[in-house]
Amino acid sequence: MLQINLNLKPEIEKQFIDIINKDFSGSYEKFVEKAIKKHQNVVSKLIDISEDLGIDDLAENHDHYLYGSDK
Repeated sequence: MLQINLNLKPEIEKQFIDIINKDFSGSYEKFVEKAIKKHQNVVSKLIDISEDLGIDDLAENHDHYLYGSDK
């Protein structure tokens, strides 16, 4: 049996359980594979956005672009 203790806030834990109940198909492998694909899609979208902006130093200077701090 797989058991992970995340110590989440109750409202976050409920959201997490709702997501698992919605997406879990009875196979841990398929559930994890689906979650990884979703994560990769998000990362790909972020990469595409940064490329569209023409910003080469987004990773290094994200605070500057988010909050206006000095580079």
